[in-house]
Amino acid sequence: MWAIVRRFGLLALGVVALWLLTVLALNVTLFSATSFVTSYLKALESSDYGLAASQAGLTRAPQILPLASETPQNPRIVGTSSLPTGELVIQADYELGDETHSTVFVVTGGEPILWFFDTWRFSRQPLANLQFAVIGDERVSVNGTDLNVGDLGVPPRTTVLVPGIYSSSLETEWVQAEPVVSVMTEVGAPVGVRLVVSPTSTLLENTTGALEAYLDGCAAQAVLQPAECPFGVSISDRVVGAVQWTILDYPEIDLRLSADRATWTMVAESGVAEVTVQVQSLFDGSITEFRDTEEFDVVGVVRGTSTDQPVLNLY
Repeated sequence: MWAIVRRFGLLALGVVALWLLTVLALNVTLFSATSFVTSYLKALESSDYGLAASQAGLTRAPQILPLASETPQNPRIVGTSSLPTGELVIQADYELGDETHSTVFVVTGGEPILWFFDTWRFSRQPLANLQFAVIGDERVSVNGTDLNVGDLGVPPRTTVLVPGIYSSSLETEWVQAEPVVSVMTEVGAPVGVRLVVSPTSTLLENTTGALEAYLDGCAAQAVLQPAECPFGVSISDRVVGAVQWTILDYPEIDLRLSADRATWTMVAESGVAEVTVQVQSLFDGSITEFRDTEEFDVVGVVRGTSTDQPVLNLY
């Protein structure tokens, strides 16, 4: 009888020991802190941003997602250490953008599952901020998502997942800015994105067309001093024929960002207009042709590019 009890007792102890060994094995593998970090990086690798956001402690994915064509590849844990607070510092390496990068994560233990299996969470959420300065506009496109920096607070910034690559640019019919690529690998570190906007060829062409139409209107005025125009002449003799203006050279325009960083100053220089008219001398009554050329410049401002409704106003 005692032999049977002892046998069952040993069997029970074996089962308990096996269970404890299984729990221990799972806690150092599947439920380990390193496995938790690796799982987060694997979610980014597969572009499963919902899962990555959940593991990062977010209720939903950020508005701006990492560049899907460039995700962290081959994540691996290369080092761990403990802090006096009980938190674990975990360093992971991976390939991102054809280069090897590292990120340091800090995790802490959570409530165990079924009192035995460890859980983990990030003490410092794997997030960082993109902070924008768009010179000449209030818009920016990040990885295909359009933002208005005026809606992002002061300073204008947005939260993104780490690690990831974020390409910021601006391209409209009227203005553009060269892309700025930010490789985000450091948790909590703000990264500045400065875009300098320039006019597109379409804006230059449209402004040139509007200016030339204005100058043609000036040339169509058969008077010596066309109203609200940059050229005109004064003649002491009597005009006896129709005044004819001809634009010999249209001025070359240049658009420069104004001091308000919202409009474009137009400077058009070295225009040449020719006037031809028959005049009668007040001295002897003779009639001759008067011909003269006038050099002129035009200054104006282009407004409304930030709302895609550009308008040229001349001074």
